[in-house]
Amino acid sequence: MRIAGLGLGFFCVASVFALQHRGFVLWSLLVFHGFIWPHVARRAALACEVPFRGERLNLMADSMLGGFWVVAMQFNVLPSVLILAMLSMDNIAAGGLRLFARGAVAHVLGVLAGLVTVGFVFSPMSQMPTILACLPFLIIYPLALGFTSYRLSLKLAQRTRELEHLSRTDGLTRLWNRRHWEGLLAGEFERCRANRYASCLLLIDLDHFKRINDTLGHPAGDAVLQAFADLLRSHFRAGDSIGRYGGEEFGVVLPGATLREAHTVAKVLVQRVREKTKEASTECPCTISVGIAQLTDDLPDYHTWLQEVDRSLYQAKATGRDRIVVGGLAPVQEVARG
Repeated sequence: MRIAGLGLGFFCVASVFALQHRGFVLWSLLVFHGFIWPHVARRAALACEVPFRGERLNLMADSMLGGFWVVAMQFNVLPSVLILAMLSMDNIAAGGLRLFARGAVAHVLGVLAGLVTVGFVFSPMSQMPTILACLPFLIIYPLALGFTSYRLSLKLAQRTRELEHLSRTDGLTRLWNRRHWEGLLAGEFERCRANRYASCLLLIDLDHFKRINDTLGHPAGDAVLQAFADLLRSHFRAGDSIGRYGGEEFGVVLPGATLREAHTVAKVLVQRVREKTKEASTECPCTISVGIAQLTDDLPDYHTWLQEVDRSLYQAKATGRDRIVVGGLAPVQEVARG
């Protein structure tokens, strides 16, 4: 933006200088500021430990020179107002009102420097050549600034979406984390209540997972969790909400599933995991225990639904693991055997 802005601004000031028959020194300074300084400023900012701070110093230098050009143009109204307005726009975009105020001070210092070195002459009228020379700056630079702001807003929106996704997912398994998953569970509870349809909840635990961490180390345990998460993603429907409930426990919400359907899906999952434990180079050496709970009219809130499935899982683990227990049907245990 500095290259475009100062390049276009050069022609605004040059149109006035040509009519005023300015000397070599001012022309040389103008050429330097318009075409050489942008590259010097960029390198200087990148050389700073904090480039953003270096760029702010560059903006103050631009502002000071902007004030100087106002005096050198003898306060020619159109290019003077245009240059100061565009420089102030840059300062606001880069640092808000605080940087704008600093830029205003730099403008004043630049005016004072110009009065000392060039002298005071007041000739505010803008002639047609100057007006025509200012038109490209007046049209192109705001469009370029708007386009740049639009691109930045797109990047910011994308980064915001990425951060939102990261805040909802578990970093290891890339499943929903517990906080977000419970939010999905609460939403499903409310929809079931409003629309009067059945849904089921599964809570799954990797049996004897602690042995893997103790014998093979935590990296191996992490690999097992990741492999199991991939298995869950491939096993359940796209509309099912899968989350890491904590440690080696995983929760799955099955919208619209009856108890029979949920049990069938869980039975197939248990069998798939059992078969994987028999593989020579298995990534999932654990069997699983599964608790199932259907949403019924007597459950007052989703917390109670979660407590019900947690009791089912506890019973599955307490009675030997590698099995399914269906809540609400105790003491009946449904064991998934091949």
